[in-house]
Amino acid sequence: IDAGDVLHNVPVAFQTWGTLNPDKDNAILACHPISGNANVEEWWTPLFGPGHVLDTSKYFIVCCNAIGSPYGTLSPLTRKGGEDVSGGTWKCSPHVHAPDEQTEQLWWGPDLPKTTIRDDVRLQKHVLDFLGVEQLACVMGGSMGGATSLEWPLCFPVRFPSSPDALVTMAPEQKPYVRSIVVLAASARHSAWCIAWCEIQRQAIEADTRFNGGRYLLRDPPQGGLAAARMCALMTYRQPHSFERRFSRMRGKSNLAPSPPKEESQASSLMEEGGDEDVDVSKISQPQAQEQYAVQSYLHHHGTKFLTRFDALCYIHLSNKLDSHDVTRDRESWASGAKDDATVLKGVLGHLNKPRNSPHVLILSVTSDMLYTPAEQASIHDAIPTSELVHIESAEGHDGFLIEYPQIDRAIRAFMERLN
Repeated sequence: IDAGDVLHNVPVAFQTWGTLNPDKDNAILACHPISGNANVEEWWTPLFGPGHVLDTSKYFIVCCNAIGSPYGTLSPLTRKGGEDVSGGTWKCSPHVHAPDEQTEQLWWGPDLPKTTIRDDVRLQKHVLDFLGVEQLACVMGGSMGGATSLEWPLCFPVRFPSSPDALVTMAPEQKPYVRSIVVLAASARHSAWCIAWCEIQRQAIEADTRFNGGRYLLRDPPQGGLAAARMCALMTYRQPHSFERRFSRMRGKSNLAPSPPKEESQASSLMEEGGDEDVDVSKISQPQAQEQYAVQSYLHHHGTKFLTRFDALCYIHLSNKLDSHDVTRDRESWASGAKDDATVLKGVLGHLNKPRNSPHVLILSVTSDMLYTPAEQASIHDAIPTSELVHIESAEGHDGFLIEYPQIDRAIRAFMERLN
């Protein structure tokens, strides 16, 4: 891994849909955001099915759980040395829904080395090789998944690169491993603004007295800290107008109108980064709900809900992974002596402009995103002039990438149809 450690017997959770064609080149790799998992059909339901982006009659869909996530891949919840099979019995790692006793010697816990998005890409490549994929039709994802998508053609310009700098020396006749990528609501590097928000969330978790330096038992986790971190994250996933429109200064449940029925175009609540649009705030069960402002009830509801499906150390690991994201890291030599950040970025991503063997690039930008701002997507587009930039109109902030599915589906389908 990038940290310099060598890990063995690394578990990875993945799922597939559809059939790999005889040419082994119809695979789509879907990459999830920070709180997602390998079941893309559940959290990207609006993009699944005939006539949609993820059409299993045309494509072989693959989704891998990211390193550090509590849903089956290497994480603080998995065993040191890898998963264990003994006497024909699979000894799996403890899961956040079924806490198990653990010791410092058995589980990774806080000792798991930090990993990067590039480490995720390399692990996903092992899965694709195992499945027999010889070329990817597309890599796509949103937020953290969008950052992963952007790293893919940089790490694997060809199926078996001879060096980390293979993209720079790639010959025109070489077959690209990735034919296209879709980068949705993501940036080329984690900004100081994003790093600051991640640090606040980590500090909230570590301030919980139960955190104990990360050596807590799963049956007694730092729930207060994790809930507070999630509430903090919610503020970055929306924007002021969105909160004002939904909550204003209303207090208690009795003054709130029920939310509209969930639309078919909306994703599963498992995938939400900030919160479900379909939450009926008037039905949130909190002891002090009559006295609280409605927005407080909303935050407490989602903080509590997150505890049922996530782990504090996993959240810290993933937020550190996001902070490490920078496509120019260790690639400054690709930029031919450029010094300032903007020129280095253009120098690195500019290698994706090769006419013969570069992937087609679609960048989707949410107009009201305050976390990964439209200016950041514009900088990717400027660095890759052959890319396409589409603005997703939304008043919901970063979470627009999980709400405005009709726009997103149309944009990606049109992009992929032009390539076929």
